Order: sequence, then structure tokens, then C-alpha cells
Amino acid sequence: MRKIVALASAAIMTVTVSCPALAEFPEQPIRIVVSALPGGSPDILARIIGQHLSLKIGQSVIVENKSGGAGAIANEYVARAKPDGYTLLGTSDALGINVSFFPDQPDPTTSFTPVIQAMSSPQVLAVRSDIDVKSVDEYVERAKTDPGGQTISVPGVTTSGNLASLMLESQTGIDLNIAVYPSAAPAINDVLGQHIDSIFVTLGPALPQIQAGKLRAIAVTTPERTPALPDVPTFRELGLDGMTFTSWQGYFAPAGTPPEVVSKLNSAINEVLAEPEVQKQLLANAFDPAGGTPEQQGALLHDGIGFWADIVKKNNVKLEN
Repeated sequence: MRKIVALASAAIMTVTVSCPALAEFPEQPIRIVVSALPGGSPDILARIIGQHLSLKIGQSVIVENKSGGAGAIANEYVARAKPDGYTLLGTSDALGINVSFFPDQPDPTTSFTPVIQAMSSPQVLAVRSDIDVKSVDEYVERAKTDPGGQTISVPGVTTSGNLASLMLESQTGIDLNIAVYPSAAPAINDVLGQHIDSIFVTLGPALPQIQAGKLRAIAVTTPERTPALPDVPTFRELGLDGMTFTSWQGYFAPAGTPPEVVSKLNSAINEVLAEPEVQKQLLANAFDPAGGTPEQQGALLHDGIGFWADIVKKNNVKLEN
């Protein structure tokens, strides 16, 4: 199995600072830090949530993009931030995937305080519309006739899109030429520019191009078909049951954030997620609104660490400097 190359990232450090919960929280703007570039899935989600959260809490919500280091730059920034609820990490299942790639970094289950799961979404396999591939069977056949010649872009090494590409290789016996990008937007742009044949990515950022006919979706990873693409089959339907999983995104605060502050943030974001206009915007981006308790988000992270560690081990995925 081919090795995946990525830049080594700095270790995530946690600094715990005593900070009493403020009865009037929030009294200043809140920052949501995301590792994606503008146009990436976490960025799109954070801007939707942030706009409506700002109206609810009466404070500005600022989205900061800190890409690079396979997410470690954003993670470290938030882990070092004052644990007062004013700095949040907008992240995804990549937070749990990172554990398999960076074992020397602190455990994210203890470096951060879970706040809430914001959404779930499928990963989608899509090809350029000018390529004569209309199904996964045709995709696999094309790859087998040219081992290593079929290119596929993914938005980062430690993302479910990248690992899904490796899972597809493992389960079908094909050899893909995987191109790793810092975020979804440039990964999509190079497919549209005909530099890359296909992409594995969270559905949201790719959906406008699919709807415009510039990309052709051929399968999704969720157990059931997504309402955003009702005519696109699941991998399970196609006999690739091992490709079944659901991606998630959510929000975390630095470890040590007071429970009262976490509770206020969780309650406010739950209310935002329940708003019809927010649900409309999220669904338009193929984000299934979630919500729930901090404990549920923590359990989702914990379970994902084990799930993805198994995938990484089975596919012999390693990083090289």
C-alpha cells in the first residue's frame, strides 16, 4: 500500500487556567476556529452556525481559518486558549482520526471539552462530468485498466475522505493516485480544472458542483441514501458494506472550560440548530442537523478513535516527513 505524505505537525498542548463561570456569559465575541480553508465543509458550517448564534447571544461570532498541519495548528491554538468559552474548535471526525497518525500528541478526549455535535453528513465519491464513468463498477473497472493512473483528490490526510479512498482501494483491489489537499475547496477546484479525475469529500462543499452538473456523484457512505442526492446509491447497496459510515462535525472548548459555560453554549447552539431557517440552510448544504448533549459529542469522538484506528491499521496508512 502506498504511503501518504504529509507535513509533520506540532504536538497539541493543553494549558488549564482557572476561570470561574460568568453569570452573564457571553460578554464578548466568541471565536470559532476551524482547520479548513474558506469554502471547506467546517468553514461553511461554522459560518451558518455563527451567524445565527450571534443573533441569539447578542455577541459577534467570528470564524477564524487556521489550516495546516493536518488540523494540528487549529487544534493546538484552541487547546492553548483560555478555557473561558470564548474560543471554540470547529472540527470533525478528523480529530479522532489524528490519534492514529500522531500518537505523541495529547489525547483529544482530555485536551478538549466537548460542547455539541452540529451535523452529520455522507462522504461522496464524485467524478468529473466529462469522464465517462456513471457508476462505482465503471469507476473500479477504469482504475483496474490503468493501475495508479486514476487520480482522486482528498481534503487532507487525516480526513475520512482520504481514508475512504484507501478503504475503496482495499475492498476493490484497485490502485488510485491519491492527491492530498489542505481543504475541500482546492481539492474540488483541481477536479473542475481537469487536473484530477475524481474526489472523495464531505458532500456539502461538492453539492453545488454536483447540482450544476460539473461533478457526477456515484456513491455515498451513509447507511441510507441522502435526501440531497436521492438517486445516488450507497456503497452498501453496491455490495461494499465496509464503506458504510457517517461523518460528523461539532464544537469543542479547551479542557477546563467551566461546566456552566459549556452548558450555556450547548443550550444556545441546540436552539440555533432547531431554528427552521438554520435547518433549511444546513440541509441545502447536505448537512443533517444534529444537536444533543456534550456527553454525546464526547462519546462520538471516543468511538470514532477506535473505528478509524482499525481502518488505518488494516490499510497500513502511514505518514512520512
